[in-house]
Amino acid sequence: MLRRLFFACAAVTLMAQAPAIHFDKTHHDFGRITPDRKVAAKYRVTNTGNAVLSITQVRPSCGCTATVIGKWSIAPGESTDLEATFDPRGLKGGVRKSIEVVCNDPKAPATSLTLEAEVVQEIMPSVESVYFHNAPKSSTSRSLVRYTSGTGEPVQIVDVKAPGAPFLAFAYRQEGKDLVLEVAFDGRKVPAGRFRGVEQATVHFTNPRMSQMGLNIQWELKPSIQATPVELVFQDAAGRELRQKIAVKQAEGRAFRVTGSRCSLTGVRVEGLGQRSASQELSVVLPASLKAGRYSEVLSLATDDPDQPELTIRLAAILK
Repeated sequence: MLRRLFFACAAVTLMAQAPAIHFDKTHHDFGRITPDRKVAAKYRVTNTGNAVLSITQVRPSCGCTATVIGKWSIAPGESTDLEATFDPRGLKGGVRKSIEVVCNDPKAPATSLTLEAEVVQEIMPSVESVYFHNAPKSSTSRSLVRYTSGTGEPVQIVDVKAPGAPFLAFAYRQEGKDLVLEVAFDGRKVPAGRFRGVEQATVHFTNPRMSQMGLNIQWELKPSIQATPVELVFQDAAGRELRQKIAVKQAEGRAFRVTGSRCSLTGVRVEGLGQRSASQELSVVLPASLKAGRYSEVLSLATDDPDQPELTIRLAAILK
């Protein structure tokens, strides 16, 4: 009886002797910060237990956070600091990171510390790319980019340059501390033979810490000649000649000629070539020699229109 009582008391004593980890805080908010400087936060670690606290691992969630701890072993009643340094380079917007602290506290073997920040650029663009899709050849299209101040200082532009793109023009105006840039795309100034492209503009600012910023500009001209339908679908029995009509029209009403055709499927021909008008009707003919099967091809029409010397039409066939 005495022996059982002795072992029970010893067990209770051993259970009572344990470390206990305590942090003065588990979260730190840096608020608004710029990406050009590192920031640091301290978490106070205290051993509130009655045995030595051993911290075995400190694991940040990513490489942008580095940690230094004062002591890995903390006696009962003692404290140390865990310092976390956050590098916001390359980040923007709301950011939240975590640090896992692993120790020998039986009740809290792993504790997650968190930190957050709103990473603001000194100058923040509303978009990083501008798109001009189906831009008319005969007029000017426009798009706006807003540059917002992240530091409260006014945004001011020195100039905007887009080498090799005479069809682009730029104008800007101040709206409070923000600056609004207007990008104008003039289809009339696009060199002959070009129908799409990607240009790189550079916006120069007065801010010495962010003196320039790139702007990606993608464009594609609206087709000068349009086909209806845009895709021809044939579905019938193999062994017979099949034909469908297609209408082609010049968007500005100018007369043109379809001078030739080329198809990835051997034997396909186009009837009605050579006529000169702003609106034409052609016949696309599939030969009777085609075998049963599924076909997905491309039909190209050559024209004498300087704005669109070639027109591409999808061609599909299901022959039984």
